[in-house]
Amino acid sequence: MNPYSPFHTIKQEKAPDELKLIVEIGTGDANKYEFNKEIGMLELDRVLYGPTFYPVNYCDVPNTWNNGDNDPLDAVLFSTYPVAPGVIATGRVIGVMEMEDNGEIDHKIVCVNKKDPRFEHVKTVDDLTPYQRKDLQTFMEIYKIAQTGRDSVKVGKFLGPDEAKKLITEALEIYKQKFPAQQ
Repeated sequence: MNPYSPFHTIKQEKAPDELKLIVEIGTGDANKYEFNKEIGMLELDRVLYGPTFYPVNYCDVPNTWNNGDNDPLDAVLFSTYPVAPGVIATGRVIGVMEMEDNGEIDHKIVCVNKKDPRFEHVKTVDDLTPYQRKDLQTFMEIYKIAQTGRDSVKVGKFLGPDEAKKLITEALEIYKQKFPAQQ
């Protein structure tokens, strides 16, 4: 892995309360970008197969590792407006959405844009509107149907910030063990 990639160089000084996020996909987009950790840039992974679009900004969490899917943690970032892919955004952690993707544990850390005053009042996932939670859950349940079939993604419960912070702390530690030269 490229030691100069932002995946390694963007540190998480305020984790687990706040995260520096690499925005991969902006709200409303149907292109699935993934951060290429080898070269340190976004890469077009695919165009979504069905008539769906991302209801929130979708992000990678640098300096973390999820053994469930052998990739960095994923986060969703609620913000009033779409955030452009490739931008570094600060997310305030408000919870986690349990998820399994093709048999792999792939929970999503739920954040709000710290720089968006319209989300200052949101402290937990329970403070989101029911439609914001439902849109995210529904999207995650259906966005792969045209590609991998029904039931390839299973969404569980929305859990609060304490559960999210435990997951983040664990992922930061796994990253340190997996990439000791980056410390």
